[in-house]
Amino acid sequence: MTERKQPKEKGSKDGPPMAFDPVEAALRQIFDDVASEDVPADFADLVAKLGKNPNEPKAK
Repeated sequence: MTERKQPKEKGSKDGPPMAFDPVEAALRQIFDDVASEDVPADFADLVAKLGKNPNEPKAK
C-alpha cells in the first residue's frame, strides 16, 4: 500500500508557523473588500443570458 504524506504545517522548515503573517492579513483584507463589492449590472445581465434557451426568439 502507498503511504499518505501528512500535510505540512504552515511556516518554514526553520521554525514554527508565524502567529501573524502581515502578507496573509493584507491579502485577506483585499479579498474581503473585493468580495463585498456589488456585481456590475452589465456582468449580471451577461450571466442572466447564459441561462436562457438559445433557440428562443430574442425580445426586442
